[in-house]
Amino acid sequence: MTRTLNKRPNTDIDAVVRWMDAGAARSDSEPTLLPGIQPAKRRLHAAWRENAQSRIVELDVEIDCLIDQLGDAVSAAQRRRLAEAKSRLRAVDSVVQSRPGLRNAWTGVDVARALAHINAVEVTLTRLSPPNTVTAKLPDIITHAALLLKPHDARLDDLRRYAAKPDLTDDDRGHIAQDMRAIYAACADEHVRTRSFRNLLFGATLVLTLFAVGIGLLGWCAPNWFVLCASNHPTVASCPTGGSAPSGGDVFLVELIGLFSAGLMGSVAIRRMRGSSTPYAVPMASLLLKLPTGALTALAGLLLLRAGVLGPDVAVAGTAQLVAYALIFGGSQQAFTRLIDIQTQNVLDSIPTPNRDAAKPPHTVVRPDQEGQ
Repeated sequence: MTRTLNKRPNTDIDAVVRWMDAGAARSDSEPTLLPGIQPAKRRLHAAWRENAQSRIVELDVEIDCLIDQLGDAVSAAQRRRLAEAKSRLRAVDSVVQSRPGLRNAWTGVDVARALAHINAVEVTLTRLSPPNTVTAKLPDIITHAALLLKPHDARLDDLRRYAAKPDLTDDDRGHIAQDMRAIYAACADEHVRTRSFRNLLFGATLVLTLFAVGIGLLGWCAPNWFVLCASNHPTVASCPTGGSAPSGGDVFLVELIGLFSAGLMGSVAIRRMRGSSTPYAVPMASLLLKLPTGALTALAGLLLLRAGVLGPDVAVAGTAQLVAYALIFGGSQQAFTRLIDIQTQNVLDSIPTPNRDAAKPPHTVVRPDQEGQ
């Protein structure tokens, strides 16, 4: 079978059908000419695009092999389905090779479109492939379904029953394809949920960052609005910047110290986080949220300290003590963002990944006779 790459038809389905009809009209000794998809010659802009493009080329070759295997036995309905699959692959190939934009990254439309088209082609191939090919794919399908469906879900039981059958009929393959469609729909819902959570984290980070910058500018323009210096000791260095009177850099310095402390705490939090196979960078969004939160908690903590909430002796602390307290209050943001870290991991765990359990840290089992040792 020869794949002609120098001359391609339009991505319209009817054009692909005409191309296939032209190949079917040839004699058996002549090769069937079908529009092929070439691997990208340049490096794409994201890892998920590389993976998707590799899968697109693989599915395109699989369709050509299926058409060659069916030969003259292909019906008009099958030809239409295969032409639609070809059209989908060519459409999504242009998506994964396009230059990503900020809006597309925020909405996730490129990822959603790629997954939708690739999954639809997978379903089509399941409907039309020979029974032995579908049987060979069933273990992977069942593994994917087990990550999304409940243990006793009827669709999962159906897939396991089909895997035990020696011969699959056309109706069986149709039922398997329908179950796959439901599985892919559930997977798409999890991706939407993950993307929405990522956008929520980035949105909160942006708002808190603007809020911290705004307060810093306000403190720069009106230093007396924020009581960060000890008023009872006007001649002693009691301000964050080392002076005895309020200055425009006090608020910014406190926020910078809080941001530094939050960054240190974030590096510790990485130890309890696992990476993500999704293209949404949810762990990174969770860690970035800690930075402006630490800046604001450091400032809020020092304002409470100067107000005497922690006692009169602490309220008159000098510059060195203020810096230490700013570090403590900045790191205290972990008490607020710890719940976000837990939710982040829960969201990541909901994404179906075949090797997800292998990535989890091993649990140490303590026997009863070892307790207290």
